[in-house]
Amino acid sequence: MNSDSTSQLPLGIRLNDEATFANFLVSPGNKHLFDVLTGTLLSAQLIYLWGAEGSGRSHLLQALCHSYAKSGASTLYLPLIGRQDFAPQILEHSRAMSVICVDDLDAVATDIVWQEAIFHCLNETAETNVLFVVAASCAPRDLLLSLADLLSRMQKGLIFQLQAADDGFKKQILQYRANLRGISFSDQVCNYILHRADRSLAGLIAVLERLDSESFQRQRRLTVPLVKDVMGW
Repeated sequence: MNSDSTSQLPLGIRLNDEATFANFLVSPGNKHLFDVLTGTLLSAQLIYLWGAEGSGRSHLLQALCHSYAKSGASTLYLPLIGRQDFAPQILEHSRAMSVICVDDLDAVATDIVWQEAIFHCLNETAETNVLFVVAASCAPRDLLLSLADLLSRMQKGLIFQLQAADDGFKKQILQYRANLRGISFSDQVCNYILHRADRSLAGLIAVLERLDSESFQRQRRLTVPLVKDVMGW
């Protein structure tokens, strides 16, 4: 499955166009992982990412799919939290893929059908040149999977913990993402948002997108009064 949104629609899966490597501000704690994922000599293997909500797990998985798809490679991104929109059989033709990204593995802790499908897919891709990347909210040793074989395989992968952003780094991310959009984001405006918005990165980026749209429509630069007006704070 390519990252093209049209090809993702039949399964109800769409990659976020904003989830690219260029849009990911790398903290010192995540630099090694970022270098591995963006490396030109990334070998076929099992990579396991884990971290708290908002640490960037889903962003990096989708960015990897975008990156591979640009060169015409076949990719598959599966957010298991939304697995009601597709069936485990989607993994039956995994040999044809270049990269498979399975998000929210811990969401299938009590779903043995999905666990078995993922395990069989891992066995198939181990014999081919397929990169398999998995993400979850906890380390492999803390997964509550009922399928012992799958749990064992996760513990043998290349494991990375994503470091969650503190408030200082969230400010850097907001200003970085604003700069990519061509928006002037002063410290005053940024601090005002950080003290009033949902503190998750997803929530902060949603605020940025709304402010970007409103400032463009009103042809006004971003100021604290405009933020107050738009957000109702």
